[in-house]
Amino acid sequence: MSRLFYKAPIELDSSTDIEILRYALGAFLYIPATQLEMIIKALSGRYRDVKPLAICLEDAIGETGEEQAIENVKIILNRLSTRCQETSENEIINKSRFPVVFLRIRDLEQLNLMKDAIRKNSAVISGILIPKASSEKIEEFIKTLDSWGLTKMYVMPIIESKEFIYREIKNTAFSELYNTLLKYRDRVLGVRVGLVDILGAFGIRRNEKFTIYENNICSSFIGDITTLLNRPELGLPVSGGVSEVFDMKDEALRMNYIKEIELDKYHGLVGKTVIHPNQVQFVQAMYSVKYEDYLDAVEILKNQGGDYGVSKSTSGQKMNEMSPLMRWAEKTIKLGKIYGVLNEGVSNEELFEL
Repeated sequence: MSRLFYKAPIELDSSTDIEILRYALGAFLYIPATQLEMIIKALSGRYRDVKPLAICLEDAIGETGEEQAIENVKIILNRLSTRCQETSENEIINKSRFPVVFLRIRDLEQLNLMKDAIRKNSAVISGILIPKASSEKIEEFIKTLDSWGLTKMYVMPIIESKEFIYREIKNTAFSELYNTLLKYRDRVLGVRVGLVDILGAFGIRRNEKFTIYENNICSSFIGDITTLLNRPELGLPVSGGVSEVFDMKDEALRMNYIKEIELDKYHGLVGKTVIHPNQVQFVQAMYSVKYEDYLDAVEILKNQGGDYGVSKSTSGQKMNEMSPLMRWAEKTIKLGKIYGVLNEGVSNEELFEL
């Protein structure tokens, strides 16, 4: 590990400060609530690098599977609560060993069906994911949680419905969403995007030969989200969208997936929703900060308000312009703390086989 990292990644758990936790979700694994054994494996550390875990009660369960899915979630939450409370003479349970657990709840009706389980096990639930989120739906969820006394439980909206993509109505939808996110900023961890639903609305499925940025609909959608919501006054990171292609042993598919993560980063996104454990290590590895970027970020922040507005980069091949790059530098330092800073000459790809 010391050969690879100039600064090692920090440990993450549900008590991590919100301004760090927002950016620390990285590869966010979604597991259908019907897959009880898979959830148990994730919670027991069987899947490498899984930190945030979303137990999904929405599209990932069938029309007749909701009752069983809810019972599975109750079982899991009860087990996790018991496990986190257990201590012995030799060991105290270390919360950083467990994934940070979120529930993806379909709608307000389903949320109310989960009321007792959520309240009883709130100590092991970090937040609620809100699919097909809108301004109104976010407010309804937060007010419901508040009415149960869960005033510190986080929410994360998933933006994936037609109102945010249809040209004639999207500006109004985004404006209302922006105002709601600003109002409840302390409760919102970040913004997630749902690309499968966006493509599905137009009868399109992802093609494994291309990154999502080669689809004009999704490229425009991501551009709207980042320019309208990734603003300093909100301070909310936007995540990269899911890819249902998970055969990482296929070199062409793997390289295309890595390329998409690089493009996510280049478009200002942080982290990525994943639907298979095979994808996790690639997302985590690609967000580790390169040595040169870290040193440039340190230099930029150190010289804010100084005599010089520009300086030569660490490599001597680029220019560091202090004022325009300040937000980039602040984010780079934060990501370096969370995902680690690589040693000089070490590439992100060297982390794939750790």
